[in-house]
Amino acid sequence: MDKNVRYVALEILDDVLTEDGYSNLLINAAIKEDKVEEKDRALLTELVYGTLQHKLTLEYYIEPFIKANLKGWMKRLLMMSVYQAVYLTKIPDHAIINEAVEITKRRGSYSGAKTINAILRNFQRSELRSLDEIKDDLKRLSIETSTPLWLVKHWKTHFGLEVTRKICQNLLERPDTSVRVNTTRMTVEDAIKRLKEEGYTVRQSDVVPECLFIEGPPIVQTRLFKDGLVSVQDASSMLVAHIMNPEPGDTILDTCSAPGGKTCHMAEKLNQTGHIDAHDIHEHKLELIDFNLRKLRLTNVDISLHDARAPFDRQYDKVLVDAPCSGLGVAKRKPEIKYDKTAKDIDNLWPLQLDILRNAAEAVKPGGLMIYSTCTIEQMENENVVYSFIKENNNFEIEPIELAGETHKTLQILPHDFNADGFFIAKLRRKDVS
Repeated sequence: MDKNVRYVALEILDDVLTEDGYSNLLINAAIKEDKVEEKDRALLTELVYGTLQHKLTLEYYIEPFIKANLKGWMKRLLMMSVYQAVYLTKIPDHAIINEAVEITKRRGSYSGAKTINAILRNFQRSELRSLDEIKDDLKRLSIETSTPLWLVKHWKTHFGLEVTRKICQNLLERPDTSVRVNTTRMTVEDAIKRLKEEGYTVRQSDVVPECLFIEGPPIVQTRLFKDGLVSVQDASSMLVAHIMNPEPGDTILDTCSAPGGKTCHMAEKLNQTGHIDAHDIHEHKLELIDFNLRKLRLTNVDISLHDARAPFDRQYDKVLVDAPCSGLGVAKRKPEIKYDKTAKDIDNLWPLQLDILRNAAEAVKPGGLMIYSTCTIEQMENENVVYSFIKENNNFEIEPIELAGETHKTLQILPHDFNADGFFIAKLRRKDVS
């Protein structure tokens, strides 16, 4: 353990911003490989997520102090340092500067160390650059919330300015931690009792009974988690199986099942009855699904490699199409998504989503149900796909979703609705052939 926490955080930022790495996976790997001491794990997460969440704001604050070309990693080091100075209150200014200088030296740049030292000292002696310098309202919102301008404009068109502001501001917050009780092995009441005994604050969801919002130590370190009695899953994601409502004996197809949270949730709801065929196009991801099924002791699922665009050889009572998507709804958990995606990515995705939906429709029994879901808030990937499908398939109809006393034709959850992930869900019923 010769690397300190800031050195490791910078390595992760380099991987995320230059090598298309995923922040959550890289943080988990660094912890698993014991790259930082246990006492520094929370700080590692804070430095990486915080710097990524506020990237555009931090660049705006630093910009006046950079007078010459700097290497990319030096700019990322400055962003991480300024993040600590602006957003974290318990770290002294001199410690931030000293750490940055030492990291620069360790990376072999002694002249760079002098530059980093000078920039950070100038920054700390100066007033924080005012966002009021930005006269254009949308550009100011973009910099203030670190949301790329094209997304701000795009969301304003679809949601209006006030909702866009709420989305952008909420994506800077940390999502609530929620767990799903494995009701095949434990009651919700017992799970609440156990969690409280272990020091957690627990709140049960008003919508999904087996969903518990918790505050406390990392849940993955508990026996409850390790023994498969609870699983970590976002509250919005749990709505998919809740809305599908698997009934005893149902046969279910999960067309794009990795990493398997919804597959396992549906299997738990079947309570060891019926059967689920879970497919995915990525072989290595099937191992993760299999691991979770064994940990949860769920025996009513078969997993196999299958491209969701290729025909299925049977029909099912219920079919889930949790389609590959832009993922912009989960930007609280993976803040780099905001900067990775472009309008072209969305234009390329919706035809794929529609192809998968068309193909999956053939596997729905007459009278059966197909759920279409994504973890994005993009209308082109959501309503556009569903209505395009319905327009060309008159043997399907949209079935209303009843949730918390309200009726929705299709359900678009925005990130600020529950302080959870942004999600879209539609119920599509195949008409009975008489």
